[in-house]
Amino acid sequence: MRASKRPLGVVMAWVRRQPPKVKAFLAVVTGMAALVFIRFIVHDHDNLFVAAEAVHALGIAVLIYKLTKERTCAG
Repeated sequence: MRASKRPLGVVMAWVRRQPPKVKAFLAVVTGMAALVFIRFIVHDHDNLFVAAEAVHALGIAVLIYKLTKERTCAG
């Protein structure tokens, strides 16, 4: 597989080659950086709370749909 010349493609190819522990560490660091970024960008935290609850409700709806269709929650 030939790596892409685009910067994002190069980074993604590098991440794919890393062991699972490094990928987990990078995911945690990225998540923490995203939370800090959101903390400084969002000034009205009530809207953020409403959006988080909407995403949570959507996730539960998808899980209920999957349970009714496949009769299992595996995967």
